[in-house]
Amino acid sequence: MTRSSRDNTTSHRSRMEPNGEATRRRDFLARIGGAGAALALTSCTTPMVAQSPSTARGEWDVSWIDRVRRARHRAVFDGPQGDVALMLAARYLENIQTVYGIGAPDVIAVLNLRTRAVHLGLSHAMWEKYPIGEDASVKDPVTGTPARRNVSLAPEPGASEAYAAMSLERLRDRGAVILLCDFALGHLASRLAAKVGTASGVVHAELRGGMVPGATLVPSGIFGLGEAQNAGCSFVPG
Repeated sequence: MTRSSRDNTTSHRSRMEPNGEATRRRDFLARIGGAGAALALTSCTTPMVAQSPSTARGEWDVSWIDRVRRARHRAVFDGPQGDVALMLAARYLENIQTVYGIGAPDVIAVLNLRTRAVHLGLSHAMWEKYPIGEDASVKDPVTGTPARRNVSLAPEPGASEAYAAMSLERLRDRGAVILLCDFALGHLASRLAAKVGTASGVVHAELRGGMVPGATLVPSGIFGLGEAQNAGCSFVPG
């Protein structure tokens, strides 16, 4: 078929198509072509790995993110309620040690203390000054009364090795990163302030300065959880 004949045939087909059919066909072919180009571009693109900044503006310390990123094994233990996250973190560290024979800095457990668990990250002095034990419904195992000390901070005398391993001091000594949610800390400060008749801002400032040694304040537990996962942590709900 000559070029002239093909042109005549194409022109005849266009006239025979229902009104708008030729336009719809061209649009369809254009979409197919665009999708193919996009797929080809995607298949040739190297996935980007999220990188968190090593420094932050103002008061926030984000140096823990680099610590986490350098570890070969890393997991974040989300702790919105109680001390279950401590138990799970201790088990993880022990299992990694048993299987691979390694510890910190090659393995990192991130404790994300938020919501109703921020009391775990406060020093004995804060527990003594404010009724944290009453607010958190934590009893002293020795006296049976509302705790006036952080019973999760150090191993209790005579405690089994399993219980001792889940204390914050033991976990910290094994390289755990302890994150404390400032958003939840503000809510705790408001509740405590109402109980003792002090301005909530004053209490909040004291709590922020009364964290357990080695703890890091983050704007929120959601921030801590997200950045830990961005740094490569597996998520373990607690």
